[in-house]
Amino acid sequence: MEVLTFAGGPFMQNTLLVVCEDGCTGLLVDPGAMTAEALAEARARNLDVAAILLTHAHFDHIEGVRLAREETGAPIHLHPLDRVIYDNVVQYGLFFGVECEPQPPPDVDLVPGTNLTFGGSEFDVVFTPGHAPGHVMFVSTSEPVAIVGDVVFAGSIGRTDLPLADFDTLMESIHKQVLALPDETRLYTGHGPDTTVGRERATNPFVVPVYGGEFA
Repeated sequence: MEVLTFAGGPFMQNTLLVVCEDGCTGLLVDPGAMTAEALAEARARNLDVAAILLTHAHFDHIEGVRLAREETGAPIHLHPLDRVIYDNVVQYGLFFGVECEPQPPPDVDLVPGTNLTFGGSEFDVVFTPGHAPGHVMFVSTSEPVAIVGDVVFAGSIGRTDLPLADFDTLMESIHKQVLALPDETRLYTGHGPDTTVGRERATNPFVVPVYGGEFA
């Protein structure tokens, strides 16, 4: 399995293209401002994009959904608790002074505790609310890889000064879900570079005893 990152847009959001184990199947995760570039890479590799997976519904993570759906026909997967954000993306964008267009409705409700299998690659759907009420992460069952969206970043965590966000809930998600993974697990984040569980456990100021954090 290979995870390709396409970063761009005013928030430098990461659109991810996952090349599954079979080398023929692709997954588009959080299609944002760089969706066209990710789709071009999928075409160049002759990938069949089987699914559009959303860690959450903030506008910078879904602004390319329509383009992705029109080009691939792939079903859109979203946790139902984030549907209120998804359906109000136009108003949510205005919160940041950004014009957004409505996106096609999701096709599949993500259910925490279940598995998604595409092209020989399997992922656990793990519930990680706090940054958004229906935030999830996708954890590979065969490789030390997790796609974590905006739960945690290299040296930081997701914002909680947003509508429907909650700091305590986010920290619980980080400690109980992210830091429960093996230290070598590579974390592909919604913004910035990828990192590892071990690195964040040792150096992230929101996790270690700095600024109110605590050792994991």
